[in-house]
Amino acid sequence: MVVVVAAVAAAAFACRPQPGLGSVALARGGKLHLVDLATCRDRVLVRRGVQGGVRFVDGGRALEYGYGRWIVPVAGGTPRKQEAASGLASPDGRSVADVVVHRLGPKAAVQTIVVRTRGSTHNVYAVHESYAKIPGGMPGPVGLVAWSPDARWLFFYIDPMNSASIAADGLTLQVVPAAGGTPHDVALGLLNADYRAWCGRTLVMTAGGDRIATAPKRLVAASAPGWAPRPLVRASGRAWGSLDCAPDGRSVVVQSQPASMNADFFATHWSLWRVGLDGAVRRLTSPPSASTDQSPRFSRDGRTILFVRSHKGAGKLYALRGGRLLGPLLSLGYGPGYYGHADWWQVAAWSLGGTR
Repeated sequence: MVVVVAAVAAAAFACRPQPGLGSVALARGGKLHLVDLATCRDRVLVRRGVQGGVRFVDGGRALEYGYGRWIVPVAGGTPRKQEAASGLASPDGRSVADVVVHRLGPKAAVQTIVVRTRGSTHNVYAVHESYAKIPGGMPGPVGLVAWSPDARWLFFYIDPMNSASIAADGLTLQVVPAAGGTPHDVALGLLNADYRAWCGRTLVMTAGGDRIATAPKRLVAASAPGWAPRPLVRASGRAWGSLDCAPDGRSVVVQSQPASMNADFFATHWSLWRVGLDGAVRRLTSPPSASTDQSPRFSRDGRTILFVRSHKGAGKLYALRGGRLLGPLLSLGYGPGYYGHADWWQVAAWSLGGTR
């Protein structure tokens, strides 16, 4: 389940200048702001109707928002509406994956993952969905998650019984060759976008069910062709969460805390850890009591980690650079998250950050 942090308007930004950290775009109060972290200069690029899904595109010369529906130059100008994307485009831009549904009646259907390449279409994998007998039949619907970076594999899930409640407690991430073939189970988990990262051709994932983000969860890695997950850290009694891969592909930065079944949205105490693909582990932050460190993001050169430290849902940007903690840099407003998970990068984007 993708959970969006809802930023609430404020009279002014609380900002502390810090040279060398680029700029942050932020959807807040229906506006799209671009804040220079070196000077705290705040430019409003769009004044109304802005939703989340903010990211830098076109080599940093433009900002996309509204989950791909709108784009505006960072230099300013009139926003342009984009055509609604149809399907899931491959990283190389050559193919588009989609799910085609063929109804067999009011209680049955065949859902087929298809790939279209240069005018030709081939079937990848079909799922027969039936609700004639409950429980029983085949589950559905099917949802696409992502392509592998080499465009050779497609990741997807099957939502059992078409139940939002069941899905909120985790779904099994599956993968199938884009050319067609037998799928593999990767792991059960909360399929939030910030719970997966690519380190080269290795997928690192936070695995484990239960919508409570702090419930026991594992950090695993998987790669082609078998996609069998292996634990990166053997630490029982911990929860792992949002993560990002270092540009060199050798480690991830990830939020972690002792496992807890406390369902209070603000009962978290995440800290940031660096975990190597070789299993090396190092703690990076120790937030104050009643505060939590979330949503870590590497800069493209790997020298800086930007993250959000929040207290009862009020988030502020901090940075780690050269072993030093910098911040607070910028107030991001209020975001309650969902059972302890908050992806602040749904409403913000960093000019120096990598692309997901």
